[in-house]
Amino acid sequence: MRRAGLAAPFALVACALEPPAPIPLPVGDATVFAAQAQPALDRRCAEPTCHADAARPLAIFSPGRRRADPAHLHLNEPLTSDELAGNARALAAFALDPLVAGLPIADCLVLCKPLALTAGGCGHVVGDVFAATDERDYQGLRAYLDTLALPEPP
Repeated sequence: MRRAGLAAPFALVACALEPPAPIPLPVGDATVFAAQAQPALDRRCAEPTCHADAARPLAIFSPGRRRADPAHLHLNEPLTSDELAGNARALAAFALDPLVAGLPIADCLVLCKPLALTAGGCGHVVGDVFAATDERDYQGLRAYLDTLALPEPP
């Protein structure tokens, strides 16, 4: 009898420890990504000591630098569709929190960190990547992030 009385509290604790259901990544316009965001990533973020390092939270593929297939490392050839999609997912993952919270996309770390503090940025270890929000590459990243939307629930 006593064992049955203890089972219910343990069942409640077990349920409380279950992880929440995953939230699908936002989906954006792949054409805008390839035409505007990827070139900005290549020019501003894909240095081997920065985001072309697989150990970084925002690790990106770039021609002539990091590649999914080690045999293509440092070869200056176009990214594969899988590499482009991987980079787009990486940016989308950083936009998830602001989108879920209903915050402006400018609050996304991909836009906030590289932007100069004097322009409203939030600080980047390596310093300012963008002096202002009107720079072409900032606008390229922003253009893609503006297309992101959370998928409709099933």
